[in-house]
Amino acid sequence: MKKYQLNEDIVFTAKKGVFALWNLKNGEQYQIYDQKYLDRIYELTTLSGYRSATDNIDEELIDAGILELTTFDKASESPRQQWGWDDIAKIFHLGTKHNFPCDLSNDSENPEAAYVDFCESIAANIPPIHTERTGTVISLPKPCLIELESSLLSTLKNRKTSRHFKCLDTDVKIVSDLLFTTFGKFHGDTHEEALAARGIKTIGYRRSSPSAGCLQATEAYLIALNVQGLEKGVYHYRPQDHALSLIKNDIVDLSKTLCHQTFATDASFLIVMTSRFDKLWWKYPHSRAYRSALMEVGHLSQTFNLSATAYKLNTWISGYFIDDMLNKLLEVDGTNEHSLFVIASGPGYSDPISPNMQKLI
Repeated sequence: MKKYQLNEDIVFTAKKGVFALWNLKNGEQYQIYDQKYLDRIYELTTLSGYRSATDNIDEELIDAGILELTTFDKASESPRQQWGWDDIAKIFHLGTKHNFPCDLSNDSENPEAAYVDFCESIAANIPPIHTERTGTVISLPKPCLIELESSLLSTLKNRKTSRHFKCLDTDVKIVSDLLFTTFGKFHGDTHEEALAARGIKTIGYRRSSPSAGCLQATEAYLIALNVQGLEKGVYHYRPQDHALSLIKNDIVDLSKTLCHQTFATDASFLIVMTSRFDKLWWKYPHSRAYRSALMEVGHLSQTFNLSATAYKLNTWISGYFIDDMLNKLLEVDGTNEHSLFVIASGPGYSDPISPNMQKLI
């Protein structure tokens, strides 16, 4: 007996008057133009028994990979591998995979010609590279990076996650150095100038960490809690002139926003990393680019951790927060730009256990 089952890697979408099916495994999409296909899919997924096809609908669905045809033989049937997370995570995992080999019609051609042609085709629609936030612009002290001359080995050994901060001040000069080292134009304009000399136009700049397409899609927002020389508030970091734009002075419900990880509010400051998806959409108009956004904040997090450790500060990082609340605090829209990661830093103890957690042990 033949057993029909709906491919579990299929998702249904309804957008702009089009009802469609998306096979996440191979990337194929199908528009449903006749209700009979939906009726048959519903029938096959709700019937407790099995029945043979009465027309060609099943064969069409199988050919499209929407239905899977298996032999109804429990002895020979191998168990389907189980996915450990929820379906949303599975959709992300499959939807961001690259399943298609490059189409090189002529192996003798330069394989990078297609990439150059693509870059030329989008050059006329370059998005703003630097984010300009309204608000008072505050110049930061000129970076002085002497502390970073400590050995890498020593810094790696000393870096430890801390959940016990001392609620003490950190000088704005140190905050300035850390912002520049992690998110600033660390190499100045040398990258752009070097490529221009070779007849190549670049639209980005170089930080100390790698970035997909040199777009620097990650933005840094400083939440100053106890920073000597800087008023308490939320600021946007401006790498183009190493300055801050004041977003607001009121910091509301920070502990709740961080899912009550209250120890973070004892740090001198926090840095929220957002991603400007609109930059990535421009050059990488496919879902895989979301992985690039996540990897970029990972690179920047480690750069910050090591730099802060060299300044003898403690650090903590987290992706656990209420997205909409954090976006509201930063005044970002959550679509073109969205919060991805949080760093806290300041004087503290190299203790992964927070004081409140210790009371419960």
